[in-house]
Amino acid sequence: MSGAEVTGSRIYPGRFGRVRPEEWLFLTLAALLLMLTVYIGEGYSTLSRLAGNWRYAAIAGGFAAAIFARGYVRGGSREGLATLGRTVREFSPLWACMLVYETLHDLTPILRPHVVDGRLIAIDHAVLGVDVGRWLTDHIGSPALTEVLVLCYFSYGLATPLYAAYLYLTGRTVPFRDLSLAITITAFLGYLGYLAVPAIGPYLFQTDVYPDRLPQWGHNPLLATINGLKGQARDCFPSLHTAMTTVLLALMWRDARRFFWAYLPVALGLYLATLYLRVHYAVDVAAGFGLAAVSLTLAPRINRWWRGRADKPGLLGAGAAR
Repeated sequence: MSGAEVTGSRIYPGRFGRVRPEEWLFLTLAALLLMLTVYIGEGYSTLSRLAGNWRYAAIAGGFAAAIFARGYVRGGSREGLATLGRTVREFSPLWACMLVYETLHDLTPILRPHVVDGRLIAIDHAVLGVDVGRWLTDHIGSPALTEVLVLCYFSYGLATPLYAAYLYLTGRTVPFRDLSLAITITAFLGYLGYLAVPAIGPYLFQTDVYPDRLPQWGHNPLLATINGLKGQARDCFPSLHTAMTTVLLALMWRDARRFFWAYLPVALGLYLATLYLRVHYAVDVAAGFGLAAVSLTLAPRINRWWRGRADKPGLLGAGAAR
């Protein structure tokens, strides 16, 4: 087929189509991170760790095999490879979020060695009068609550990819594009926030306030995983758990109301978990809600503008961004 590939309701000019807004954002951020990595001489450990981790390889390989098989059944090896290529590109912003975050995990302590947790704590104290994590532990802390909230917290890594897969496989192109761009904008601005407001979080910075472990610490391996993943990264302000969950909920409300009601209790638990598990200050969570509002406002408008350009001959080619 010349000129355009058509798959369901998706139209791709040429074999690879045009660069979309979310791809421009991550290409820009990736270029900046690459320059910083080369200049500083750090960050390679992250990339080598990801490349050498058999779990990541197994997950990626399993998904790739399933996607290839889906195309192969429809039209043989050529269609299998084409389906794999298209799907990899469609989901590349979500994968790039993880890769860029992992790189920043190593780079932010070098780029911003001095943290501003004290200022964030001062804001919490001025507005609420307490350290929220401490208050929650003292008033509602229990092993059962810890177990539930840890699971809610970890839903962050699964909910968005699963919902994106649903939209993609059912051919709901506009909702898929809006979700992809909104998540990309959220990550892009959130990562800039990490660099602008470097903070490591309550349980690392306020050791005098949190000398005790959470209920169920030592019995729940996911708690140890949270501690291990966080380390000394400056990744508190804004709370991307809050921001991305809010983006997801808002777009579910708009496009798939049943999914919204199903995920809402988990999302509410996640909001509480960011404070109860002592990984964020209240001001981080508030900033996360504000960031989500910005992304939800910008993403649909940018996509409408992009589709409008695509429909004008001589710009992107008719139908490029649909």
